[in-house]
Amino acid sequence: MVRQWLINRFTITFGGIAVVIIAWNIYVAGNNDGVLSGRVVGPDGASVANAQVQLAEQTIVSLTKLDSTTTDDQGRFEFIRHDQHSLVLTAQKDGVGTSIRYRVRLLFRNQNTVMDEALVLNAP
Repeated sequence: MVRQWLINRFTITFGGIAVVIIAWNIYVAGNNDGVLSGRVVGPDGASVANAQVQLAEQTIVSLTKLDSTTTDDQGRFEFIRHDQHSLVLTAQKDGVGTSIRYRVRLLFRNQNTVMDEALVLNAP
């Protein structure tokens, strides 16, 4: 009787759903520091130091600036504790150029993300 109850399709279905929900919550708990990092490169693909990177929140009708930072010597940047899930990044450096708006969509607020693509500065 107990074995029949454990192998029941309803028990397996709802047990599987419970396992997925628990695993997802563990993943979210371990990856919700709000760290967003990436790299800025010039038109030639070389890293750009001291470029200004702006982080904005994407709403339905506007962009709201949240934070800005400057790239390091290897062109890397990092934002901490952004607390959003729909973001827009832009980079700019005088004499090198400006990047297009790069939209970052996250699965949940504060998701830690390392950008796969670099922000490319186009010639002015």
